Amino acid sequence: MTVGTSGAKRLARTLLLACVLAVLAPASLWCSPEYRAVTLLYTNDTHGHLLPFSYPDPPDPSVVYASLPAIKDVGGIARRATLARQIAGEMRGNTMLVDAGDVLDGTPFSIEYHGEADFAAMSSAGYQVMVPGNHEFNTSLEQFRWNIGTASFPLVCANLLDRQTGNLLLPAYRTYDFQGARVAVFGITVPSPEYKAAIEGLDFLDPYQVARELVPKLKNQADIVIALSHLGVSEDVKLAEAVPGIDVIVGGHSHTRLAVPKFVRRAEQAHAFWVGGTVIVQAFEKGVELGRLDLRLRRDGGPFTLMSYTGRLLPVTSEIPDDPSTAETVARYYEPISKYYGDVIGEATATLYDNRRTESAVLNLVADSIREAAGTQIAMYGVGGIRADILQGEIRVWDVATVLPFKNRIMALEMTGQRLKQGLKAFAPGVSGMRYRMVGDGIVEATVGGTPIDESATYEVATIDWLVGLYFSDVRVAKELDIYSLGAVVNYIKARKVISPVADGRRIIQ
Repeated sequence: MTVGTSGAKRLARTLLLACVLAVLAPASLWCSPEYRAVTLLYTNDTHGHLLPFSYPDPPDPSVVYASLPAIKDVGGIARRATLARQIAGEMRGNTMLVDAGDVLDGTPFSIEYHGEADFAAMSSAGYQVMVPGNHEFNTSLEQFRWNIGTASFPLVCANLLDRQTGNLLLPAYRTYDFQGARVAVFGITVPSPEYKAAIEGLDFLDPYQVARELVPKLKNQADIVIALSHLGVSEDVKLAEAVPGIDVIVGGHSHTRLAVPKFVRRAEQAHAFWVGGTVIVQAFEKGVELGRLDLRLRRDGGPFTLMSYTGRLLPVTSEIPDDPSTAETVARYYEPISKYYGDVIGEATATLYDNRRTESAVLNLVADSIREAAGTQIAMYGVGGIRADILQGEIRVWDVATVLPFKNRIMALEMTGQRLKQGLKAFAPGVSGMRYRMVGDGIVEATVGGTPIDESATYEVATIDWLVGLYFSDVRVAKELDIYSLGAVVNYIKARKVISPVADGRRIIQ
């Protein structure tokens, strides 16, 4: 076929126009979109619960655990490992098992091993990255360094400094590749200067300022940015609102059960293939459920974006078999301590519930035990130091240790009535040997032995070293006992054999 001169010119112009359009047109018109699937598996606030356990029957439907699909014989890291590995197999390895902090302080594993058992079990279970929570700092600095050094997975934290060097103690973030989709995971934790390791040599940067500076840099290196946050769910919402560019926040610290993900929208940045905001997840506590967040990513020649997501919490129950290697690791740490902590020391005629909002039967038991051990007029104990209920039936040392998983030494103080009232207002403690009623921030009634507290008189008050450091560092220590709060409660129950819940109106908060 012969093309004339004018026809040739038209053909040339057409070809030129096509080339220009090819250069200027969006890549999506010429390239097939790519998709990736990435599944995050997550836990938070496991607090030493390496073995299965049971909650008591809920005292009322408002308690969080009442909404769980199962409350008896739940949890256990060996079961969790099996579930995580099953999902990894289904997803052809495109999964990441992460933790948002506070693996310490909740059971005898932490009391005896100070984190070593927890990190060894997590290594066996296949964890890939975590951020330290405030309870990870409740050891010596040397032990904290040992724990992070022996874990087979990295810990990340962008706002934790080594005071001696002024540098970050841990990497700020890690990047991972999922078939070409780049995922950056950074850590952020709640400033906790009052904890032992921090006192010995750690400093904290402002988490929001750190995130504002770090996230734009990560967006230049990765498609998806994930924050492991030990700030609490309300702070995670603020973080999502304050720092654009975070695709997912896996949270901890507040023990929040998000049965479905929370979403913080940034509509002004949304487009057809991006969800337009930040997904926030958290999986309650103690490993009773494994969080699962399935992410669907898409790209058209540029970076991958988060196109869609689905999230849910998976029950960890007795129907899930133990992962053999993880179970073996847990057994290696459990067997040496099982005899002492398995000792039956008494019986509870009914469940002693922990209730921080008003009078607590467990809190009363602990305060009474401390006062008896110290032989003082009064005892005070903080509501935050109670970590579990005592179930009806046989009481083992293990059960008491889950209530008091800290090694806190008992101290007897000599303080004026005025200082005593200040302490009541400061932290509304559980008490023994006295009664008080608080309305709002004010003490409207406070008596010792039925007599109103005399602000000028001196009282002998038993408490623990932790509370002395927080609230009573200015008060004279009359004596320091060679016994911990755990031992005091064990001795108290052993002496009585049978205990019943005591609610006598000694602490009324209105």
